[in-house]
Amino acid sequence: MANNTVIKKIGELKKSVPYIQKQQKDYIKFAVVQSSDVLTAIRPKMDELGLILETHVIDFEVEKTEIGTNKKNGKLIFSYLIKLKVKYVWINEENPLDREAIEFVAIADDENSSYAYGQALTYAEKTFILKQFNIPTDDVDPDIFQKEVLKRVPASEEQIAALHILVNELKPLTGQTKKVIMEQAKATAGLNMDKNFEEYTAHDFGLVSNIMNGWVNAYKKKAKKAEKEKRKEQH
Repeated sequence: MANNTVIKKIGELKKSVPYIQKQQKDYIKFAVVQSSDVLTAIRPKMDELGLILETHVIDFEVEKTEIGTNKKNGKLIFSYLIKLKVKYVWINEENPLDREAIEFVAIADDENSSYAYGQALTYAEKTFILKQFNIPTDDVDPDIFQKEVLKRVPASEEQIAALHILVNELKPLTGQTKKVIMEQAKATAGLNMDKNFEEYTAHDFGLVSNIMNGWVNAYKKKAKKAEKEKRKEQH
């Protein structure tokens, strides 16, 4: 990643986290994405790229509201609404002067002002990362989750090469040109006809690969059957 700017590295980081699935926690009634889930998803790639994320609180407000009385000791109970103006700064380890700063707002409330402050920072950090990288967190089953991941991951060079091999294998079997075979495969898969194999996602690869493999197997089965019948006629 030498000589890469902080903006390029942020772009690479975004590509590495296509999806985060909500997790069911024992102490929460519904599935959620927690701050730890988000940080676990991006931290390894941040280390690899040489990216640092600093958090700076540049302004804050505290609103104290009386919400009741403690029945045991008669003391008043207050709720503390914390509003923070936060600046997140992405720093390029290779060139610490190469930075990208983004301002964000953090809000939380609690009966303990210290807890409210921590909650505001934690929730804001999670939300900031999810929104900056457009990371979806929909509640889905494992199959749909995997499908969504593949839709956002580019097909590998090996997968693209495999598609071209299948096309070349189909040419003598079908008697059709490479262009026609590719167009038929795209149409059958319901994919964009103008999209090249080199632009495919891993999900696109799976669709087209399954279709063309099915054609290859069908033609080979048909040829084998024809050869068997021909031998019978010769005898």
